[in-house]
Amino acid sequence: MANETKTGTKARTNSPRPGARAGGIVTAGGSRRSLVGGASGSSLQGLGADVSGQLETLAPTFGNILSSIGLGVADSQAALDNGVIDTVRQLSDTKITVVTEVIEHLNDDGIPVADDTELITNELSVLNFVTPTVHEWKHVALSMDLSVGAMDDETGVSYSIDRSSTSMGSVGLFFGFIGVGYMSTSEDYRSMMASSHREAQWSNGVVQLDAVLAPRRTGKFPVPASVSIGPQIFVSQGSVVETKVGNVVTERNIEVLINVRKASGAVNPNKVLELDAGGLLPSFVTTAPFTGSTTNADGQVKVTLKRNITLGFAQAVKRSITLKLGQISKRFDLVI
Repeated sequence: MANETKTGTKARTNSPRPGARAGGIVTAGGSRRSLVGGASGSSLQGLGADVSGQLETLAPTFGNILSSIGLGVADSQAALDNGVIDTVRQLSDTKITVVTEVIEHLNDDGIPVADDTELITNELSVLNFVTPTVHEWKHVALSMDLSVGAMDDETGVSYSIDRSSTSMGSVGLFFGFIGVGYMSTSEDYRSMMASSHREAQWSNGVVQLDAVLAPRRTGKFPVPASVSIGPQIFVSQGSVVETKVGNVVTERNIEVLINVRKASGAVNPNKVLELDAGGLLPSFVTTAPFTGSTTNADGQVKVTLKRNITLGFAQAVKRSITLKLGQISKRFDLVI
């Protein structure tokens, strides 16, 4: 009699008893294997699960996803641009009346005359004043993590018993003369087999996308120009006169002639000017035909500008003076 039990990769085998017949086990392949030494037993074989097919299937996955996202970004950018184009067209077709120029007429004193102010209007599209925001993909990054795996497991159990016996004899009433013969035969066969196999293959992955959508830099439309029409101020510089003590320059003086004209170009008399001398000492000439800081009959003002010289700082410097008449301002640079 022989028996065997095996689970996984652990097996136990006993030696056969006299008269026993070798047992066997049906493997996962379906063939019956004889046991070594004629004993009953079992055999386990791993199937060696192969994931190469999955790898071949998953290999293009990253490229497909990358291509899909790239095309998606391109399509969405095109849609954004087309949306801006449609918005620009709609704004361009929408017209409004706007003031493009403001013309102020100043009186001879340089003060605006409200009744003479002119407003220049035009029919312009809203696009001149409303700039659509244009968006673009600033940054798009893609990362992917894929994994492929496989597992196989096989378990088998086999147990068999085969026993047979034969006996023959005789019984006599008188030894050698009268007798009865007999023969007996017995046979017993039992077998059990269990086998299971599990195989699994799997694949998974993680895709991460990082994208930034932000406004694109665009230019601005020009603002309307503003024009003022009124008196004009003209400045002319005379020669520089130095005052010395010995060979040392102590002061410099320069005369500046100021002419004020009306918008028509005619002289503009009796107008008071304001002067910012830029650190110089001003002195308006009051001798005829000049009348101080008020324009004379010829619309003129003469002023003397003085610079006191500190010892060691006699080099010439540039100074700026500013003349004002109402809202009119005139800046003039001179060297003294």
